[in-house]
Amino acid sequence: MDLMDLKPTSNTVEVKLKHPNTGVVLKNDDKTDMTIVVYATHSKEYKELMHEQTNKRLKDMQSNKSTNLTAQEMEKATLDMLSKITSEWNITYNKEQPKLSVSKAKDLYDEVFWIKDQIEEALADSLDFTKA
Repeated sequence: MDLMDLKPTSNTVEVKLKHPNTGVVLKNDDKTDMTIVVYATHSKEYKELMHEQTNKRLKDMQSNKSTNLTAQEMEKATLDMLSKITSEWNITYNKEQPKLSVSKAKDLYDEVFWIKDQIEEALADSLDFTKA
């Protein structure tokens, strides 16, 4: 066994969107799978965003702006994080294949709430990064 065999082979995780009730992979009109690619938790991009959020909270606490984190703030932070770690997508949303932007991702993850769960599950399962 070599520890390098346990090194991640990718900095991203591809999430194939599945119907929330049936588990069937969703398809675009062109028959391609609907996918969302996000930065993995070990990636530089993910860590930078996590540090940014944590530093903001620490700064707020140090300046006594807020020492209590509300459920609404946690939800907003999660939405913000997921939107910013999204690196690409191939989806149909509101009868179009929209261009990726942080704003559009926030709208999508807020309105189609079950996608957040699928992304978070894929990130948690992303320890499947080792070479076969």
